[in-house]
Amino acid sequence: MTNQYFAEKENAPLASAFDLTVAPHGAFGALATLRLAQQPLRRFTRQEASIVARAIDAVALGTSPERQIYMSPIASDHDFDACVAPEGLVIICPACPDVRLTWSDAADLSRALKAVGDSAAT
Repeated sequence: MTNQYFAEKENAPLASAFDLTVAPHGAFGALATLRLAQQPLRRFTRQEASIVARAIDAVALGTSPERQIYMSPIASDHDFDACVAPEGLVIICPACPDVRLTWSDAADLSRALKAVGDSAAT
């Protein structure tokens, strides 16, 4: 696939707050690619997806006092950086518009990431 294909996919309209796809990878087994409107793609290994899912759950349920979720995924050119807000999560990326996820959207993202992480055990 060409770089143009990936650029077009990255900028295509989203049907929901985010898009998460999983594809095989030679070195990592599989990578989950997170697409958010007007932000660069983030790629997570199955283990990283599971960690971010647990972090989202912890701040959503109030079991963690953290106000930020940060990860620099090994296979991604861009960090995952989310600030906790009263209405949900705000995903930030330098030189890009912030993406606001409601708590409902954040729960959907957590479930999707958890499913990727859980598939490592199968």
